[in-house]
Amino acid sequence: MAKSLSPNMEMYLKTILQVGAGEEPVRVKAIAEALGVTMPSVSEALRSLRERGLVLHSSYGAVQLSVRGRRTAEAINNRYQILQKFFVEVLKVDPRTAGQDACEIEHVMGPETLERLTVFLDYLQHCRMDISGMIEHFHEYLTLRMSGERCQDCELEPVCEAGPPRKT
Repeated sequence: MAKSLSPNMEMYLKTILQVGAGEEPVRVKAIAEALGVTMPSVSEALRSLRERGLVLHSSYGAVQLSVRGRRTAEAINNRYQILQKFFVEVLKVDPRTAGQDACEIEHVMGPETLERLTVFLDYLQHCRMDISGMIEHFHEYLTLRMSGERCQDCELEPVCEAGPPRKT
C-alpha cells in the first residue's frame, strides 16, 4: 500500500471486519449505523477503500474485505485489543474509557511500541516470577495515589505538590 490510511479509513475497515464477523458481506446501512455516519459518507469511504484494493464492493451491493483489506483490518483490531487489555487489566482503567482511548491510540501507535506492549503483556501472563504480586501491589499503589495517600511500602513522596491527578 503506497499511501497510509487515515484513522477514519482504518475505522471503516475495522468496522467491516467486526460487523461482518470477519467473513460475511456487510451492508452499507450496517456500516453507517455502526459508525453513526450517513450512508453517503460510507459510500465515499468505500470508494476510496476499493481504489486501494482493500474492499470488494459494487454499487448498492454488500461490502467484503479483500485479502489485503482483511489483513489490514485484523492488524488494526489487534492493536485495539492489546491496548484495551493493557488499559483494563494492568492500569485498571474503566472498560468503557479504555475502549475509547484504545480506539484513538490504535491509529497512531507505531509497530515497535505495539511489539513491546504485546511482549510485555505476554511476559506478565507467562513469567514464573511473582509478577502478579507486583501488579497487585501496583493496583493498591494506584488506589492510594488516586486518593492522595502514600504507599507505606514504597515510601515515595507525591510527584506533584498539587496531589493526585484530577479525574476528568
